Order: sequence, then structure tokens, then C-alpha cells
Amino acid sequence: MEPPANDAFGAPSSRRLDALWLAISALVVGLACALQVTPDGGGVTLAGWRLPELCLVKRQGGTCPGCGMTRSFIRGVRADPAAFRYHPLGPLLLLVVVAQLPYRSYRLVRPRRSPLGEPGWRALLAAGAFTLLLFAAWATRLAGWLA
Repeated sequence: MEPPANDAFGAPSSRRLDALWLAISALVVGLACALQVTPDGGGVTLAGWRLPELCLVKRQGGTCPGCGMTRSFIRGVRADPAAFRYHPLGPLLLLVVVAQLPYRSYRLVRPRRSPLGEPGWRALLAAGAFTLLLFAAWATRLAGWLA
């Protein structure tokens, strides 16, 4: 059996990472399609069964920067404008996750180097910008500017 393909630094090859990101993205979108937001909007159900609250901050009665992201994803895959009500950045992140499906599939089928190079620094910059937006949205919620 052939050992896994790694680069010069021992990191998994970009092909393996593309396959991993494709699988994770498909799982997230699939779960969002399978889940439903409860009628009161406070939780989620799977096949009619209410799922337990996993966020420790929400269990204690607080809000965290990602509070409402799951419900926003669930509403977002159904193209429901209420997705913005649960979390203003949820639809944006959902678009990024959904965009991974054709992008990673293409990279697996045609594994050649991008003319822009590997997306490492761009991905890190985008993640940093999204994190800043996430905390900005949280701060506006705490200040009472967002519902």
C-alpha cells in the first residue's frame, strides 16, 4: 500500500486537503438541509426530535459571537430571508461553504496549480476578516443595535 502523499514539510497534499474540504462542506450543507428550526426559533430539530443545546454560553443565558449561526445556515439553505435575523453573517458563510462544493470538485478533477498560487495567505486573510466581522456583529448585538 502506498503511503499518503505529503509535501516537503510533511503536510498532506493539496489533493487530500481538497477532498477533505469537499467532504466537510458537503456534510455541513447536508446537515443544514436535514435540520429544521423550531417554531419558536430557539432551537433545531432533526426528524421532529429537538436537539439539545450544545453551546455552553447559550445554556447559561448569554450570547456568543456565533450565536444563531446554525439556525441561520438552516434557514439559508432554504433561501429564507429570516436567515439574516438569526445571524447577519450566516448567509455569507453559507455562500462560502456552498462555493467549496464546485471549487473543490474542480480541483480534484483538474489538479493543477492555480495561476494565483496556493490560496494559503488569501484564506488566512479571509478568515481573519471574517473573525473581525463576527466579533463586530457580536458587539453590535450586545449594544442592542442588532436583534
